[in-house]
Amino acid sequence: MVNSEKIKNDYLQLLRLIEKESLIDTSISRYLNYLNKYKNKFIDQSNLQHKEELKEFLKGANRFSDEFSFSDQNISQIRSLINNLYETLNH
Repeated sequence: MVNSEKIKNDYLQLLRLIEKESLIDTSISRYLNYLNKYKNKFIDQSNLQHKEELKEFLKGANRFSDEFSFSDQNISQIRSLINNLYETLNH
């Protein structure tokens, strides 16, 4: 069973990390703006109703993230959160 609360928490954590990254490199704010477009769908209690749409968004977010250089401190956690979100939505 997919956990709606886990999806919400992981997405909020991803946003926090990207916010921190955008303070270091302002070009990353483009990626933050992109992620914020779907924030409400990820944190809403009915996020499971949008599973397929959210998975497609994450595929795009993963590809788009390749355009940015994240800090060594956060890159693995950012990648891991994106992958975990996708895997959670896949179950």
